[in-house]
Amino acid sequence: MKALIYTKTGDLDVLQIKEIDKPTPKDNQVLISVKACALSITDYERFKTLSSKVSFSTQIISALMGFAGSPIGAEIAGVVVEVGENITHVKVGDSVYGKTAGTFPKGGFAEYALMDKDHVCVKPQNMTFEQASAISISFETALGALRKGNVRAGQQVMIYGSSGGVGLYAVQLAKSMGANVTGVCSTRNLELAKQMGCDYVIDYKKEDFTKVQTKFDAIIGVNGCNSMKDYKRLLKPNGIFVGVGGNVKQVSKAFLLSFISRNFSYFAGPIMPQKDYLSYAKELAETGKLLPYIDKIYSVKDTKEAIRYIVSSHTQGKVVVSMDFK
Repeated sequence: MKALIYTKTGDLDVLQIKEIDKPTPKDNQVLISVKACALSITDYERFKTLSSKVSFSTQIISALMGFAGSPIGAEIAGVVVEVGENITHVKVGDSVYGKTAGTFPKGGFAEYALMDKDHVCVKPQNMTFEQASAISISFETALGALRKGNVRAGQQVMIYGSSGGVGLYAVQLAKSMGANVTGVCSTRNLELAKQMGCDYVIDYKKEDFTKVQTKFDAIIGVNGCNSMKDYKRLLKPNGIFVGVGGNVKQVSKAFLLSFISRNFSYFAGPIMPQKDYLSYAKELAETGKLLPYIDKIYSVKDTKEAIRYIVSSHTQGKVVVSMDFK
């Protein structure tokens, strides 16, 4: 089968379409014919310099996660072609979505890919393969962050970074939970944030979001690289800031503060799995409460351009690649 392989640690030129063996599902796995795959941070973060100068940390991460020699891609949608003995919730011919197999998911940019039992679900009936592929990791991360913040109906919730892949899901989830949502994003994303459910939007390029008069029960900081003191001032006495992503300094501060203050926590995304997240996303989607926002769709042959676009632009929502190898 054809696959887009990360042949070795390096710049975008190391991505090459090659012929590799078609995988075989184990007892708790499903093999699908991949129709679409969304780009996630593990796919493009390693190319963030857009040059041949690869940081030492990138080299270490690539080695530890076994990226070299494997197809990129983790968020996928497609059609089931084979199931393992222990699979009963999906069958051959079903249109499904979720993420690829393994502790460190990869392998989605291929004609065929494996999915583990707990990370595959029949796709929402009202969605295309492209839309469904844009859900799994970003949605699970947003869901985990809101659960960490114990978001409930009637609460005041701020989503910092409300127009990105995780942020837009956080907005929609908070609204579905009955919260009042304040989004923080840049000028060009204001209308999108409102469209996706924000009750109020702050343009951080024109307004100091820390001066808002509202006190919040929860603040979800998606790559929210700001002072922890600023966030603390915006919280109610029992409020909580939940960090998601961000630079090393931001991550370490939120993580360390979580041990000494009930006002701070950190959510590390897919390594903290959420039970039944795909079936929950399906339910929300089919009742009109969840809509993936796709910035652009590329052909697999143009994946390098897709990654270049993400790294060099402030994308809205997700970027998806169609697995049209033929």
